[in-house]
Amino acid sequence: MSEQQMLPLPLPSKQDYGSWVQHVQVENAASRLALWLVRGGLLWLSSDEIAGKSHLINAVFREYPQVKFLKVDEKPLSSVQQLKDWLGSCEHHVYWVLDLPAGKLSPALGYAVFHLIERAKNMNKSLLISWRCKVDDLQPPELSSRLLMFDGVYMSAPQHDEDLQKVLQSVLRNMQWDMKDTVLPVLLQYVPRELSALLDAIDQLDDYSKKHNKKMNGARALKILGHSID
Repeated sequence: MSEQQMLPLPLPSKQDYGSWVQHVQVENAASRLALWLVRGGLLWLSSDEIAGKSHLINAVFREYPQVKFLKVDEKPLSSVQQLKDWLGSCEHHVYWVLDLPAGKLSPALGYAVFHLIERAKNMNKSLLISWRCKVDDLQPPELSSRLLMFDGVYMSAPQHDEDLQKVLQSVLRNMQWDMKDTVLPVLLQYVPRELSALLDAIDQLDDYSKKHNKKMNGARALKILGHSID
């Protein structure tokens, strides 16, 4: 039998309740997002590291036709062009959801977000912005001043090994990866207990497995990760 771990078909990742892991660090955010769908308003969903914000908002809102997800264009656009694209798709919806890339935004994108906030306020629309950033990333100043007026809701990654393991198992199921039970304990023992570091380790093992067509086990994972851990 082939040792290939992943199915040959590129199945899309499912960001729904079926693959969502509820734990203490996200309970408040989940409740607050559900309340936003009833009361509306301006809401900023943030975190210090990878915490599943995109997964959560997809799980909560995808089935509601009154909610419009706004995308950041892959190719650089001027602030006017990006704003025009957003408004063209969302002006007839009541709730707007914008999931921004983590970190510092380009000046054009930053100003586009600022003007989107102004339009949402003037049109009496409800706007949810999901954005992981540092204080220094809050640029331009106009955008910073507006965001700091939003209701804020904070998410963090799981703090307990049991919850971390459930999250990692969910990620692996979405990857269609049948990992040996001995691998996750290795990850939790030798990789820093940060979700971002654990996900990077999984990507590293996945790349090795694909390249060498080897099924991953605990001993092999420890050998591969040892180079980055030492």
